[in-house]
Amino acid sequence: MVEEVVQYRFRPATGDDDAFVYELHRAAMGAVVEATWGPWDEAVQRGFHERSFSPDRLQIVMVGEVEAGAVDAEFETPTVFYIGRIEILPRFQGLGLGSRILRELLAAARGRGAAAAELHVLKANRARSLYERLGFVVIADEDPKFRMRLELPDAGDAATEH
Repeated sequence: MVEEVVQYRFRPATGDDDAFVYELHRAAMGAVVEATWGPWDEAVQRGFHERSFSPDRLQIVMVGEVEAGAVDAEFETPTVFYIGRIEILPRFQGLGLGSRILRELLAAARGRGAAAAELHVLKANRARSLYERLGFVVIADEDPKFRMRLELPDAGDAATEH
């Protein structure tokens, strides 16, 4: 079976993306949220979104002219790149999009001097297996999530992916 290669690009988020980012979170993470904390509580989730929505930190993943996901990633320290969010709408999941985006982010971080990348993943999130396949290891159990880390080789030590 040949995997379909979905072309994507990033665009900066704006305040107008507020509703999309909330609905994306519900669609992409609703089952994980419910597995972790119980039934989806609209008031709690809206409150969390209102406190955390920061368009200046987000990139919207576009497939053609369609919003397909969102990414929040930045340097936490001069040498540690932190991936706060990669969420993809269910209809775009299973196409390798998340792993390609993650590899692109890691390559860019390495090129900008990152020695490591870190992220948190809820224990109920199946994305943990993707992170482990890419070499991330659990460095802390912060129930209900794990903090994971990937040591990034110097750009000269690893073949650059294109």
